[in-house]
Amino acid sequence: MDSSALVALGAAMLRYRLARGLSLRQLAGRLGMQGHGGLSDYEKGRRLAPADLIERYEVQLRITDGELRALHAAALAERAVQKTNEQVVPGLGDVAPAIAELPAAPPDFQGRGAELASVLAAAADCLAGSGPITVVVAGQPGAGKTTLAVRAATQAFALGLRDAQFFVELGATEPQVVLHRLLRALGVPDAQLPPDVSGAAAMFRSRLAGRRCVLVLDNARDEAQVRALLPGAGPVLVVVTSRKRLTGLAGARRVDLAELAEDDARALLTDIVGTERAAAEPEAAAEVVAACGRLPLAVRIAGNRLAGWPDWSIAHLAELLRDEQGRLGRLTAGDLAVRSAFALSYREISPIAGRLFRRLALAPGDDFEVQAATALLGEPAEAALEALAGASLIGLAVTPGRYRMHDLLRLYASELLQEEGQRCEAEKALFGWLFGQARLAAAALAPEAPEYPGGRTAALAWLDAEASALLGAVRRTGERVDGELDPLFSDLTQRIPWYYDLRCRWSDMVEVAQHACVVADRSGDVAARAFAYSMLGLGQLGQHQYRAALVSCELGLADARAAGLAAEEAELFGRLGLAYEGLGRYSEAEARHADHAEQCRVLGDKWGEAAAIGRRSHALRMLGKHSEAAACLRLALKMRSDLGDERGVAMAEYRFSALRNDQGNYDEALQRGRRALAVFEAHDDQWGIAVVHYELGRSLAGLNRLREAAAAYRTAVVRLDQVGEWQRLAEASAALADAQARA
Repeated sequence: MDSSALVALGAAMLRYRLARGLSLRQLAGRLGMQGHGGLSDYEKGRRLAPADLIERYEVQLRITDGELRALHAAALAERAVQKTNEQVVPGLGDVAPAIAELPAAPPDFQGRGAELASVLAAAADCLAGSGPITVVVAGQPGAGKTTLAVRAATQAFALGLRDAQFFVELGATEPQVVLHRLLRALGVPDAQLPPDVSGAAAMFRSRLAGRRCVLVLDNARDEAQVRALLPGAGPVLVVVTSRKRLTGLAGARRVDLAELAEDDARALLTDIVGTERAAAEPEAAAEVVAACGRLPLAVRIAGNRLAGWPDWSIAHLAELLRDEQGRLGRLTAGDLAVRSAFALSYREISPIAGRLFRRLALAPGDDFEVQAATALLGEPAEAALEALAGASLIGLAVTPGRYRMHDLLRLYASELLQEEGQRCEAEKALFGWLFGQARLAAAALAPEAPEYPGGRTAALAWLDAEASALLGAVRRTGERVDGELDPLFSDLTQRIPWYYDLRCRWSDMVEVAQHACVVADRSGDVAARAFAYSMLGLGQLGQHQYRAALVSCELGLADARAAGLAAEEAELFGRLGLAYEGLGRYSEAEARHADHAEQCRVLGDKWGEAAAIGRRSHALRMLGKHSEAAACLRLALKMRSDLGDERGVAMAEYRFSALRNDQGNYDEALQRGRRALAVFEAHDDQWGIAVVHYELGRSLAGLNRLREAAAAYRTAVVRLDQVGEWQRLAEASAALADAQARA
């Protein structure tokens, strides 16, 4: 057997194995095979591997997108074609079926290879004796469900389903009307048509018995509409398309369509406008595809508009589509319109689900959770969310328990919301909930953390999930003029730095702080402005903008004194010290850290005092005052330990490790570094994990354990790059090269 799909499957198996650096013998051992000769035949496309081996291949080679399984399904389908062509089919040959209702498949078909293979695999199973099989193709409006169904049904003819091809546009049509039409196509005269649904369904099943058929039921309303149309026996493939998931159809196989991959969406546009035209403006083509949200219907409409106006540049259409308010109106070509496709689904949902759909246009992040929807709706939203998901107006996000809305559907919802006229109230309810929850979660990350449901881990997970939403809400709050959310937002800025610092999200911190400064100026709140400048300085420190941080912290210090915020004044001393360190002015840094420690002592803030003493040790170390630095660290360690501050203890251990490495005491440095690493990993402190690996590399290199040192440096390079520690990254990269050369 030699086929294109089989060869493609073998080539993919070979490519993935080589990418993992495995020989045939090594992979055979991992797969539990006695020899590796069979693998060679599979990879050369000589033989088709069994399905269970393909699944084990994907597990062992860490293939997560299902590519091998899709290629395997396509190869199975091709094998069914070959077997069918080898058989003599009386009265058929290569003639067209007696009933051929399928519309023409669009020539511009891109992507959907795995989905098409799934439907064709079902067709092959029908021919192999599995009986009738139903495949439900579901997805949001404009996802290309009908296109896929027609293409699959057309190719199923080549596989051997040649007796009849039915195509029914269901919509709101009642099952009995559909059954009568199908029976007429099968030669039943009107006088013999059963008057009831059950009789018509029984006759339809009888007439299909023994026929090899494809039945496409397009745009199904619900499960009840489909059930009466399903065959009872024989090699019949039923492909049902629907905006709803039709989960009540027992035994049906499912194919879910989302937007196209970026390359596939660009290829679709290229197919329509022509290769030469698309190649001449690649950036504009990419912008058009992005504006279409990679939705097949939208990309096809954009391509048709360009094809209809050959004098237009692609850049001209890209410019037109930049206007979000007018984008849906411009995604129209003849009788094709994105807005019309959306409206069909919207009109079918309940009033409550419709209200939530409109208000979800206000959700500021990439995705959202049930509680956010509840805040928008003003009542429990679980049922409405399920209705919207069932109608494919929203989809499931990657994170379990969260939902997402396609960009074009969001624009449609926003248009409807403008007509409703309750945008401000819904937005205030959502942002008020979001800021309040974020403050509670961020407070749980502070040293003296209050109780939080699920603990610190749950707080961190919630903030990770809502990070983009929080940033979007902050931007819109900065733009508002009514000032109603200003107190909630200003309160948030006192706590949220704990999260941004832990996650090293310095650009987010800077942007939030800048908006906080605007809000504080607008309200005339000097205390809020002090916290905003303090946060801005910390974010600039994380971005290594030390001079800017110095200015921000000085401004914050002046406001803190004016507002009588002694605790924030002390914190700003510490941040000034870090700014001086970044500028290499270690004497000034040491003095500021000492001021920080003293003020915290006067205030009775043991947590702040311990942190300041630890920071002072670093400045002393950089000044070469190792004994004084060690004394500070011993004191900081004791204070942190007495307070039960695990992360603070780890920070002191890390600083002690760096100091001992400077002094050449590599054994102690290694022990302290490993203790610090264990705590940082337990707290998911990405910055701590990165910098400790660098110190571990220094310790191991000093002990001449060069291979281990190289491994530690290698981890440090990756981690330091992720958290933006550029100076240490350069040092770790040089140390890695040296350790590898010496090893």
